[in-house]
Amino acid sequence: MALKLLQPGLQPAGQFDLKDGVTLYGGEYVELTGSSDYAASDVSAVGPATYMQAGIRSLAASVKFGGLADEGTTGYGTSFGSIIGATVGQGTGFGTLSTTGVVVVGPQTSTGSGKVTVWHSPGLYGVSGAPATAAAVAPLSGLAVNAIVEAETVTGYLGGAGTGAGSTVGVTVGAVKDTSLVSTTAAAAGESAQTEYYAIYMTAINGVSV
Repeated sequence: MALKLLQPGLQPAGQFDLKDGVTLYGGEYVELTGSSDYAASDVSAVGPATYMQAGIRSLAASVKFGGLADEGTTGYGTSFGSIIGATVGQGTGFGTLSTTGVVVVGPQTSTGSGKVTVWHSPGLYGVSGAPATAAAVAPLSGLAVNAIVEAETVTGYLGGAGTGAGSTVGVTVGAVKDTSLVSTTAAAAGESAQTEYYAIYMTAINGVSV
C-alpha cells in the first residue's frame, strides 16, 4: 500500500509535521491544519504551528492547502515483500516471521521522524491499498475512466463523487494490473491479471474551492 509517483509534479510541496497518532498507508489526501500537537523543537519553536492530518479539515475555506501523502508499507522502498515490525525494528520479507529472509530497513518517515512528504502538483499518481479501495462511497476500485475523484473528510481515502463535499482532487485514469515478482506476468503464466494500483490524475490541490 503506497503512493506511486507515475508522472508527478517535479517536486513535492515539502515535508510537514504529521499529527500525532496518525497511521498512513500512502496515497491519502492530507490537509494543513493547526492545533495543539506534540512536535520536535524545529517544528513547534521555529516554524508555524501547523501540521498535516488526513482528510478534509477546512470545508469553510475558499482555498486550502494539501496533497497526497507519500508513505506506505507494502511495495514501498523495497524490491520484494512487505514491511514487517515496528518503529526502528522493521524489515522486509515474505510472511510475518523474522526467519523468512527478512532484510532490515529503516522506519517509514511517519514513525521515524514524525513528518510526512506531501505531493500537491498536478500529475499522474498511483494509489493502492485502503486509500484506493476503502472509501465509503464509490472507492477508486469501482470508478470508470475520467470519473471525479474526491477525498473523504476523516480518513482522506479517495473515491467517487459524494465521497467528500467540495473535496475534488482529480480524475481517474484506470486500474494498472498484473503485478508480478518475476519477469513473466501473471496473465502470461495462465493466471488472472491482478490489480497493482489505481492511477489518477491529480489537479492542483492548493487552489481547490469549496
